Amino acid sequence: MRQQVFRPTGLEERAEIVWLWVEGWSVKAIAQYTGTSITTVYRWIRRWQKEGNVSDRPRSGRPRSDAQNMGNIDGVVIGGNSINPSDSWEKRNVRMQVMTTWSSIYYVMVVYVCAAIIWARQPLPQDASQGVELMQVAVSVVKASWQPGCSLIFFGQGYTSPASLIQDELGSAWGKAVFQEIKDPSNTTTHQKLSRLLIHQARQGVRQWWCVTLVVWSDNPSFLANWTYSALQAGLLVWPTQLLVLTRLPVSHLDSFQVAFSQANVLTISCPSQTSCGVWSHLPYSRHVEQVASWSPHQGLILSSHKSFFPDKFYRFSERPLLRAAAEEFPPHIVIKERQDMVEIRGWQEAAGRTREVANTKYIFSGAMTQVASFLAQSMNFTYIIERPPDGSFGTRLADGRTTGMVGMVGRKEVDFGLGPFGITAARAEVVDYTAPVVSDFLRILGGRGRPEVDPWGFLLPFGPYVWCSMLCALFLLMLSAHFLADCFIKNKPSMATYIRVLLQENTSLGELSGWERPMLGGWMTVMVVLTQSYTGTLMSLLAVRYIPQPFQTLRTLLDQPAVTMVWEYDTAYVHHFRTTETGDLKKVRDVDAAGGVEYVLATQYPNTLRDKVRLGSHVFIGEHLTSRVLMADQFSQSGPW
Repeated sequence: MRQQVFRPTGLEERAEIVWLWVEGWSVKAIAQYTGTSITTVYRWIRRWQKEGNVSDRPRSGRPRSDAQNMGNIDGVVIGGNSINPSDSWEKRNVRMQVMTTWSSIYYVMVVYVCAAIIWARQPLPQDASQGVELMQVAVSVVKASWQPGCSLIFFGQGYTSPASLIQDELGSAWGKAVFQEIKDPSNTTTHQKLSRLLIHQARQGVRQWWCVTLVVWSDNPSFLANWTYSALQAGLLVWPTQLLVLTRLPVSHLDSFQVAFSQANVLTISCPSQTSCGVWSHLPYSRHVEQVASWSPHQGLILSSHKSFFPDKFYRFSERPLLRAAAEEFPPHIVIKERQDMVEIRGWQEAAGRTREVANTKYIFSGAMTQVASFLAQSMNFTYIIERPPDGSFGTRLADGRTTGMVGMVGRKEVDFGLGPFGITAARAEVVDYTAPVVSDFLRILGGRGRPEVDPWGFLLPFGPYVWCSMLCALFLLMLSAHFLADCFIKNKPSMATYIRVLLQENTSLGELSGWERPMLGGWMTVMVVLTQSYTGTLMSLLAVRYIPQPFQTLRTLLDQPAVTMVWEYDTAYVHHFRTTETGDLKKVRDVDAAGGVEYVLATQYPNTLRDKVRLGSHVFIGEHLTSRVLMADQFSQSGPW
């Protein structure tokens, strides 16, 4: 029997396996791509899920080499607890499981990763005494801007982490994670992959915690540049997250980070000397920085302006920037008129005098949201131009990670903001930030009006089923009572046809009536007079108005008509919702979509779709209530009643 020799998996291959798995690759695809077995891929993925690392484990009686130590975890400190590499693997697994269990709303999800992060090939020389002033300023700033219940995440390179100092001042935070670089890496590419994994894990913590403060410390521009790029790509620098950058570099050396830091909630602490430090805020859409506070060993931290730490930089711009906005037709919120001549795109800029020529087409933007944008521009001191998305949709995040429409334009920084209103979904929230809701709307079914019909049973419509049943039951009881009383008091039985003739309003002759028979017949005649007059008036009203059926009153009745095609707007929040739901009528809509029973259109195609398809009855449009009302009014103005 021949013995099979297995090739050991290196640290770089393990990092690549985990990274591909995080990106959404299947286990089989990862095995084929990396040239390893499916069992090996599954083992390292399970290792990463349970322990947060892919390093080599020490074997009994065998010392670890320096290369093995490089991939080991330095230690993750979370909520005052620590995981030490010297502990046994069983003990570390127990602690990891305990810390990652949500036992209550106060027990926060733990980011349990700590691995080597390094980008710089030539790190600056450091010693134990350096960075003391910087750490003191960081503690003062975090303490001054701290909100109870927030969490802390630390990334750094070089000198001692400020995590322990800040924790001593603030006490136990809801959650805390420390990611610190190991010196002298042998493979920069491997550590870059691991660092992206760490930032991805930190992003998961940001999504779970309602308030997060990121602290990044380094004196290496390469480290800061690569970390900033990776954080932006992972969506870590969202506005609710506070970022504190600690460095001994002068502020003038951080110009390359100005664009990224100006769009985020960032403060930079710069200590170029041991006697003075400054706290700086990067102004949005500007190359300038503003000093918020200063620090000296004798005076401590002193605010140098009326602003507080982490000020609202977007309240009003100091300079008047030119921003780009994305908009697409969405009546009545956004209305776009188009003309075929060589003129400019015009929105609110007609008053400002700003013009732009695009593809020989003139767009005039109007509607409620353009007015909102004008008010914001006036109050926040900016101007803007409007651009339309290439695919004409509002957009969403697809399963493969790509983004489309206006959501994709904002997420890729092609525009600064989008005019909606946008439907709020979890997939979109991973890419963009929402404002406060400006409108609440609901879906309507808009279909063609039915043809006038003649109902052969229309004579029954004046009364409901309960009225007809009650009247017949009363007639039966009245005749039964008359028959019973006649047997008791007289020998000759009364004619039962008299009561029926009164019901049918026919003439009749009455003979001599008994004493008990007169009030009974009189009461029946009075009731019949009231019912007959009511029936006659209602019947005349029904005959004067034509009956037009409207069969689709609910989504359920629409699903019961497979011959009717549903029309939805392309790539909206509603479409994303029924494509991802697993229960109810919306799941059935997804099944109809899979069978080809759903047609997608853009907002610019609404008029033609309603005129050529919906009015004929073969299609039904499903959209917002306000939009449906506007479309009905436009169709009535152009073609008359439906």
